[in-house]
Amino acid sequence: MQTMRQQFVPILGKLTNKVHLKRLYLDYNATSPLSQSVLDWLKSGDIIFANPSSQHSAGKASRKIINESRNLIFSTFKAPEKEHKLFFHSGATEGLHSVMHSFVEHTHKKKNKLLVCFSKIDHPVVVSFLEKFWGEHVEFFDLSIGSDLEYQHEKNLLALKEKKQSDKDLTILYHHLWVHNETGYVSPLSDLQAFKTIPDLYIHVDAVQAPGKIPEWFELCGGDAWTFSAHKFGALKGVGFTLMKKDLPFTALLLGGGQQFNLRSGTENVQGVLSLSLALKDLKKISVEKTAEKRLQFVDFFNKNFLDVATLLQSPNRKINSNTVYFYLHTLTSDVALALFDIQGLEISAGSACSSGAAKASAILLALNLKEVARNGLRLSFALDFTDEDLEQLKTQMLIILLKLKSV
Repeated sequence: MQTMRQQFVPILGKLTNKVHLKRLYLDYNATSPLSQSVLDWLKSGDIIFANPSSQHSAGKASRKIINESRNLIFSTFKAPEKEHKLFFHSGATEGLHSVMHSFVEHTHKKKNKLLVCFSKIDHPVVVSFLEKFWGEHVEFFDLSIGSDLEYQHEKNLLALKEKKQSDKDLTILYHHLWVHNETGYVSPLSDLQAFKTIPDLYIHVDAVQAPGKIPEWFELCGGDAWTFSAHKFGALKGVGFTLMKKDLPFTALLLGGGQQFNLRSGTENVQGVLSLSLALKDLKKISVEKTAEKRLQFVDFFNKNFLDVATLLQSPNRKINSNTVYFYLHTLTSDVALALFDIQGLEISAGSACSSGAAKASAILLALNLKEVARNGLRLSFALDFTDEDLEQLKTQMLIILLKLKSV
């Protein structure tokens, strides 16, 4: 008997002969296109190039951009500079590693134990911390999650209190994923307040998927540090920032010239920071509610048409962001399905990162004990200004895909 993959190859071949379709990019959670203000700036050719540490006029012009961008971030996130510190970096991977490194160094110098808390459905960067040896003083705690993939706060709080009671000098670094990139599930920051009753517990919030996708994206609470990646909301790749409270212990990952108040050495990426600033201003104009309404319309369409071939992952008990739809197909793995969607003009993503074109099991589906379809996860993530025209185009092309899926 032919495998599903073998049966599907002829269908892909026939599809390649179709008239070219208008393409629709639906992978905003991976990388968003440049915002309009960033595009206008790049087209203008007004590129600031000088080293912001230089004392000549060109260098001072670069420094002015850095300072204005810092002020914009402090203002946007209602984080007064007198109470917070900020450094720019290359994005989430570096930001998350920087905070981890800092706590490893801090506790090593104090000769204390460090307990790092994370979830198995966390950002791959955080999960990968287990692969590196940080020192004998570093241990990890796998946070409990429930059947709806929600943090089990009461259970986790009790366990961490017991660990702290057994070691009064223990330092705890708690990684919290605010908005999940695959499912869109939101884990509110307000739920973290109880953890702050534990002495020497610090909360680092992965805020990468929050900007423009939940109404409260600029309201930082419950944590001690928040990391953002700017290419998720319309800026150039290779730039992000971490905001943190001034009393947070911090030792820089990158040492050298002492730039950025010794929080991260290295010549600042002025172009990246300016693009971040421009994109952030554009982001403030986005209506999260309008995007969420389009998402609900699509979910209704999906449930009416696709239940025979796919299952939508959505719990009625979970808050979800405005632009993400996660589902799995009943018969096709994600690598094959992505080819079908792409040929049909829809640029979407597999539920988890893929390598060498091979489908990789989704941590989300594995956590839900859906092993048989763990390689079938798919994610649509809409533009933050998704239009009625976009929605109708998506519906039309999805119906064509539905016919193909039913013919397999």
